[in-house]
Amino acid sequence: MKIRTVIKILLVIAGALCVLSTAMQWPELELYTKPATVPLFFMLYWFNVKKIDGLFLVILLLCFLGDIFLLTEVQNSFIYVLLSYTICYLILFYYLCKNYKPIDYNNTDIGYLVVFFVAWTFIVYEIYDVTEEAMGDIKPFGMGYIIILYLLLIGAVFHYVNVRSSKSLWFLIAILNFVISDSCFALNKFYIASLEFEIINSIYQLLAVFFLVQFKISSPVPLKLREL
Repeated sequence: MKIRTVIKILLVIAGALCVLSTAMQWPELELYTKPATVPLFFMLYWFNVKKIDGLFLVILLLCFLGDIFLLTEVQNSFIYVLLSYTICYLILFYYLCKNYKPIDYNNTDIGYLVVFFVAWTFIVYEIYDVTEEAMGDIKPFGMGYIIILYLLLIGAVFHYVNVRSSKSLWFLIAILNFVISDSCFALNKFYIASLEFEIINSIYQLLAVFFLVQFKISSPVPLKLREL
């Protein structure tokens, strides 16, 4: 059996145990299984590229640290979680700039982008509106985090519509998964505590890192179809 296949099997098992531990409220199991996923994602990345990107390893490390801070009782651990993922998202802006191509939108593209921009702005405002009061002292950090993620998804969508490569598609899907994961986390923590939100957060957080790896190992060649 190929090493890549073994890693994927281990990832499925670890991911399933993470979701199960969340669904069944078994923090002891989550404490051991969740931190194991990022090293497995690193191995999946390592065995699929010829040259390691050091900056991408920093992103994986920050995701790993975010998990550790979230699972431990360290003082101000939630601030460290926000800081870890904030730095992670700021680094992802670098990849948007690095893969920038001259803008080439047609009228259909512009129409889709306008609809997306209005809808996404409304969604972000609604999430902020129902969570900002409960944020308390960390409200400035929360606002900064929301703005960064808001701009990152806009950048990912605009870049994909402009480039339409498999690499830009995986990047967009990864950011979308981070958005879903973080939104459910915020709603669960600052709006309504819900096991469903916790499960969705657990699933999409794992998918987000997986799709980031796919982004790094995929081809930058544009897709054949230019129309959405």
